[in-house]
Amino acid sequence: MIAGFDLGDGKYEQLRKLSDIGRAFTYTTSIDEAARLTATQGAELLGATRTVVMLHDGDRELQVRASHGIDDERVARFRAPLTDEVIGRLQGLLDVSGDCFLAVPLVVGGSVTGLLAAALARDCSEFDEWLLSALADQAALALENARVSEEVRPALESRLRASEGATNAKDRALATLAHDIRSPLGSIDGFCAILQDGLLGPVNDKQRSALAMMRMSGQHLLSLLDNVMDMARLSAGVMGVRDDAVELREVARQAVDMLIPAAYAKQQTLGLADGPPVAARGDMARIRQVLVNLIGNAVKFTPVDGAVTVMVATGGAWGEIRVTDTGPGIAEAERDAIFQPYYRSEGTATLPGIGLGLAISHSLVDQMGGTLGVESEPGAGSSFTIRLRIDDERPTG
Repeated sequence: MIAGFDLGDGKYEQLRKLSDIGRAFTYTTSIDEAARLTATQGAELLGATRTVVMLHDGDRELQVRASHGIDDERVARFRAPLTDEVIGRLQGLLDVSGDCFLAVPLVVGGSVTGLLAAALARDCSEFDEWLLSALADQAALALENARVSEEVRPALESRLRASEGATNAKDRALATLAHDIRSPLGSIDGFCAILQDGLLGPVNDKQRSALAMMRMSGQHLLSLLDNVMDMARLSAGVMGVRDDAVELREVARQAVDMLIPAAYAKQQTLGLADGPPVAARGDMARIRQVLVNLIGNAVKFTPVDGAVTVMVATGGAWGEIRVTDTGPGIAEAERDAIFQPYYRSEGTATLPGIGLGLAISHSLVDQMGGTLGVESEPGAGSSFTIRLRIDDERPTG
């Protein structure tokens, strides 16, 4: 018995199969190819009669991208919103009862990007659910890599042709990062997780600690790579933003909650100041991404026992989110340069990062029709302010 599962009855072979699928994902080059591999190999992995992979289509609905064992005509007509009703509708599509039905989300960067569902010819077990979840983790990463590659490569290739190869080396390197580096890192993380869980044999405390550090390092590399790819998409003009009504206090609270563990580790005070609700126009996920970067930077550069405060307010026709720290401050000569890609001041050269976070944040806020600015004095901390247009249709204050 290992990690609650008896590895008899073919379960060890299923784990070997899961590892083989992980390796196969590193060779997929398109969303359709990755989705098809997920559906067909998922069916074989679980002994499922039918499987389906659904992805967001950009209109807040899920659309079947690949399936196994389901009539093509039924699949072509099937769409569903990502709500509670999707499970019932999926059971109807797969023609399966609840005891033989499994569905798990595809998650990338904390956001649900799709669903993976399977119909078994027998009652589902906990191990079946664990296997499908592990496959979903691998599939989500492969599908995201393929999506980024499909978005970025054509634009970069067009730019290369237009510039007659002037930026050939740099753009080719950025285009290959999505698939050639990110996928293997994801596989390494998956294999480390399997080892950590003891599914391939007993693991002692020292080994488990080493595996945790390996996973942490790998996830750090993945986050750096995500920044590089975001910068590539912004440069290529293929990263869009939504124009929705966003409650700024709510998204600020989410970002603060995400960074509290980091502040706690440095014995810092991190909090959201009291204030009125403010509704503004923008993309909630992108605003949260910008805030996580700004608050993360504040925590990183503020010394032990310092303070980071987030405040939401209004200023004329603008909704504002201000991130203020008690860090070392920024010299006047550097206040414009910090928003340039890959810029790193002398004071930050020894800290983790590649100088893309603020450049990406500035570009995202600009795409939402807002501004991102900084006020700072050396030795007196810094204050970064996001300004977004007030939503005229929602009450503010």
